[in-house]
Amino acid sequence: MPSRNRHLPRGQSWPLTLTDLIDGLGDAYSLVKRPSFHTGMVPDVVLTVRWTPAQSFDYGMGGIHPDAVGIDVVVRPVRSSDRLAARSLLRSRGLPRLREWVERTQTAAETWTSRGRYAYWSYAEDELHFAGDRPE
Repeated sequence: MPSRNRHLPRGQSWPLTLTDLIDGLGDAYSLVKRPSFHTGMVPDVVLTVRWTPAQSFDYGMGGIHPDAVGIDVVVRPVRSSDRLAARSLLRSRGLPRLREWVERTQTAAETWTSRGRYAYWSYAEDELHFAGDRPE
């Protein structure tokens, strides 16, 4: 479902659209699963990315289901009053860094790719901050 069709509480807006993500990731978009737009606000977190490695799965006895493997991208809402500033920062600084993160997962060392990894971008006071695992 497109982000514009997901109802948000009054005063919240999406800082990015699916088109922003597709354009910002370029060719790397093919490496991620379809992005999700979560409706629950997490204080300051506007964009998350998660790497889930392939592990043998035996239907209930351990491992990771094949549908869960890959790169997940999640967009979270911001206060409507922050939307323009957050969107500008995400498009100019966040999406290029997300693209680099996604691309680097493809050449990262096995010690990095063998475990689940997570990173996020937070927006507060007109600043965008990155935190989390970096592909090595």
